Amino acid sequence: MSESSKAIRQHFIDFFAGHGHAVVKSSSLVPANDPTLMFTNAGMVQFKDVFVGAEKRPYNRATSSQKCMRVAGKHNDLGEVGRTARHHTLFEMLGNFSFGDYFKEEAIKLAWEFVTKEIGLAPNRLWVTVFGGEGDLGPDDEARDLWRKISGLSDERILGMGAKDNFWAMGPTGPCGPCTEIHYDQGGDGEPTPEDFETGRVMEIWNNVFMQYERKSADEMVLLPKPSVDTGMGLERLTALLQGKSSNYHTDLFQPIIDVVAETVGKPYCGGDSDNDVSMRVIADHARATAFLVADGVQPSNTARGYVMRRIMRRAVRHGKKLGFENELFLHHACAKVVEIMGDVFEELGDSQSLISLVAQTEEKGFRRTIDTGLKLLNARIAQTQKNGGKVVTGEDTFTLKDTYGFPPDLTEVIAEENGLGVDLDGFEKLVKKQKEGSKGSKVGTTAVADVYKALSQRLGSVEFIGYPHEDEPLESRTGHWRKRDADGTHYIEAHATIRAIVQGGVEVDKADAGEVALVVDPTPFYGESGGQVGDSGMIVNDNLVIEVVDVKRPIEGLTVCHCRILDGTLSLGDKVWAGYEPDVRKLTRAHHSATHLLHASLRGVLGDHVKQQGSLVDPEHLRFDYAQFEAPTWAQLRAVEDDANNRIAEANEVITEVLPFDVAKKKGAMALFGEKYGDVVRVLTMGTSIEFCGGTHAKSTADIDMLLITNEEAVASGVRRIEAEVGNPARQRALRLAGWLGRLESMLQHPDQPQADNDQPTLRTIAKKIRQNNQLVQELGELNIEPTPFVVGDVEAPCLKEGFTASAAQTVRDCWHATVQISNARSTEVDAIAERFRGVDTGGILTALAALEKTNRDNEKKLDNAKLSQLTDAAGDLLARAKDVSGVRVIATRVDGIGGKELRELADKLRDRMQSGILCLGGRDLDKATLLIAVTTDLTKRFQAGKLVKDLAPIIGGRGGGKPELAQAGGSQPDDLEKLFEQLSSIVADG
Repeated sequence: MSESSKAIRQHFIDFFAGHGHAVVKSSSLVPANDPTLMFTNAGMVQFKDVFVGAEKRPYNRATSSQKCMRVAGKHNDLGEVGRTARHHTLFEMLGNFSFGDYFKEEAIKLAWEFVTKEIGLAPNRLWVTVFGGEGDLGPDDEARDLWRKISGLSDERILGMGAKDNFWAMGPTGPCGPCTEIHYDQGGDGEPTPEDFETGRVMEIWNNVFMQYERKSADEMVLLPKPSVDTGMGLERLTALLQGKSSNYHTDLFQPIIDVVAETVGKPYCGGDSDNDVSMRVIADHARATAFLVADGVQPSNTARGYVMRRIMRRAVRHGKKLGFENELFLHHACAKVVEIMGDVFEELGDSQSLISLVAQTEEKGFRRTIDTGLKLLNARIAQTQKNGGKVVTGEDTFTLKDTYGFPPDLTEVIAEENGLGVDLDGFEKLVKKQKEGSKGSKVGTTAVADVYKALSQRLGSVEFIGYPHEDEPLESRTGHWRKRDADGTHYIEAHATIRAIVQGGVEVDKADAGEVALVVDPTPFYGESGGQVGDSGMIVNDNLVIEVVDVKRPIEGLTVCHCRILDGTLSLGDKVWAGYEPDVRKLTRAHHSATHLLHASLRGVLGDHVKQQGSLVDPEHLRFDYAQFEAPTWAQLRAVEDDANNRIAEANEVITEVLPFDVAKKKGAMALFGEKYGDVVRVLTMGTSIEFCGGTHAKSTADIDMLLITNEEAVASGVRRIEAEVGNPARQRALRLAGWLGRLESMLQHPDQPQADNDQPTLRTIAKKIRQNNQLVQELGELNIEPTPFVVGDVEAPCLKEGFTASAAQTVRDCWHATVQISNARSTEVDAIAERFRGVDTGGILTALAALEKTNRDNEKKLDNAKLSQLTDAAGDLLARAKDVSGVRVIATRVDGIGGKELRELADKLRDRMQSGILCLGGRDLDKATLLIAVTTDLTKRFQAGKLVKDLAPIIGGRGGGKPELAQAGGSQPDDLEKLFEQLSSIVADG
């Protein structure tokens, strides 16, 4: 029979569903709560806890088609991918499972019925293997007897095998047991031999594992409470068999991807073992892996799963380069075909289609830069090594490639192997270790201080932080003893505390009366810097003491240290003090921290769930948020992010704080953040739909945040971008400044005919200059009877914000914010590009007007230049007639006012072609500046060089310049002295 892979998959699922099996969706390639596995590598992984009795499900038999990856550890097939007919990184495992329900007899009956009756494989082509026993484990005679009974196969076709082939285990620990396999003889001369099972004539198509044991360790294996069944049939192999293909790569699971690669590169796929064919198969396989990994939330990186993914993607790129993709990106095309083929079955592919394409293109671009540089160096080293008769690429070369060029040592090893060389990895590792040891030198000076804090932590234990309550909460309801105090116009909320430790000069002391000190105050109202939130500042006082708290750190988990300056009095260990912070400052910090959570949620909502926090900074004045993102968000997207965050703020959701066990928090959906460590019990912050782990201080309600304005967005590293924003009063003050800016800009653009004075704002000053330039161009064109291009803005609806600040004004500011910030940072020549960049952003016509202004000026400048050039060309004959003979040299030295350097060059070219031999000196006035050009025909450059003439003459007009022997230019500030320059030129020629 010949079915599509989609039909084959469904046929399998339907068969077992008809036999009472629950149909279970494929789980993620990233195993849930399983630290022993990097990737899901078998269909039974999602049922692991069910097999060992740790989880109950509402069914006791199931079937699935599970996406799997085998690229690391025991199941590492990466090196064979593309070279054999059946090895892959990503594959689908069809499976049926029994959890203490049926066991060997029904499993064998179902398997035999499916292969012989459902898909019609000939029984005389089928062979079976069973566990033949090994070590302390005896043979599985029960399975052998059942096969004879159910299938009628002779003993010669039921082969006993060792543990390597027929005792299955998912990993070093977990469920395991003897297995029985069904093999298909693809045909050949005579009966197959044992070697035919290795060479591929006889192909394994199904494995039934009888889960009888759980391996606790290498030395311990126990019986499972309920014997179970785990089966696995590779969809790729089964599809090849039923579609009559000798290779999995020639089925409809791979061939369409290969076709895309072949078509894109413009080379045929012949289905053989040529380098091109192997490369196409590698790319097809790795594109599948890439697409599925991205869809399951994995991103290429230098650690763990991300590193494996990066290796797969870079291997595909390298094969693409070998295939002939020099400059054209290709991997995203192959990935798009994967989505097309598989997206209707695995919906996550379709949901992540744009991200898959983005990740593929970004990683390919990045690695191309790496391999272009690294390959040149490596190939040179390989050639030199071979020339010298060497057999190994040195560890030093491998280290240089990695350290200087970012070229992966594993890729160095692969390429060296392809050229018959090894790699001195031991030498490489020694150099890496030496580098790490060298980098430790810079930290030696801090060791003593770190040891002090470590000793303090061991002696004092954790310092209690009592500063979570909001500033408006009654003092009597708080933990500890509190008071309010005003000093020099500053308001403080203070807690009664004890000085538990004093550190000065890197050592513990009992007393201090001056200078800088580090204090441990317990309990503490001060928040120590962590989780991106800056440390507090404040005051520590008693009747005899005044200390300023400059910053607060957490050098060791649980230890809060205040970095202070003693202003008055003597401090002693054990002193009772009042430790206070400024509530107005803390309130702003709270608002910015809560806004960071909302911004994170908004980014994920607008850009996608791939966005993950990579770092943050929160202080009273602004927030900074680093996030995983491969390309710059459009400004329309950023505005959507900002609007979404402000909508969340306007919902006025209560900020709910809970202290929960880690596992409970995870099940609730709380997001663990980049770079943070969490204990068994965690603090969870909920604001509407935003749920995150966080130990920082936060607003009481999202309404306390007031409003959020994004002030900057930029890239900070490969795949990492940064957003900066302000909330509350800082945002309002900035918005008010922006409102005035917009109002003045609107006035200028709507009334360009009115006199434009310079402004104290740089961009407005530039735009005013552009408007004056437009008016001047129109005047000059009019004097030449040439119709100027009009500056038509149309009905510009630039927002003119009134004094004060209203909700509608705030919305207008948000609409215009990103564009105007960019304009304020841009050069005037970039206005057109800016307008294009922000196309679609509702800026009330401002950008359209600026683009129209810039374009109008360019058009009018071109008209004026063409008119002047036309006049000068017409007058070229007159200029030639002005030539003088100076000591046998033909010299033209004359003024040409009103044109710039470009026009001077064009005029000089016309004159030089016609004068054949001589020296041409053109000078003129352009606005308030002098311009100068000297040209010398080739036959005279041995006597007179244009560059030297310009260098000698330019000071006369208050300028300088230079150029080549044939042509040189200069500018100056004294156009009235051009006649003196012409006279001096004649003198130089006469003396020459």
